[in-house]
Amino acid sequence: MGRRSLAERIFNEYEKEKPGEDTWLIIYDFPGMKPTGKFYDNINRIKSLATDGQLVQYSVFLTRDQRAAKAMRDLVKHYEGQVMMFKGEQTDL
Repeated sequence: MGRRSLAERIFNEYEKEKPGEDTWLIIYDFPGMKPTGKFYDNINRIKSLATDGQLVQYSVFLTRDQRAAKAMRDLVKHYEGQVMMFKGEQTDL
């Protein structure tokens, strides 16, 4: 068994929680710096571990899986970025 990625370790901290049905937006930024390529690799790993999730903009992650939302928040913090997490309802107007 190989080493687990950072994304997998973070995501697994929330494995006992239910995915949920709410809509979560994670908005993040790295002012004055650019995150490493590993950051984006880990985003893709979280997306593959979660029940759903997508980047809707360069620094906006959308998911209905609260585990993925929390993991994304923790991942951004790990890479010393600024992050905001919102819970809402997606509607068609």
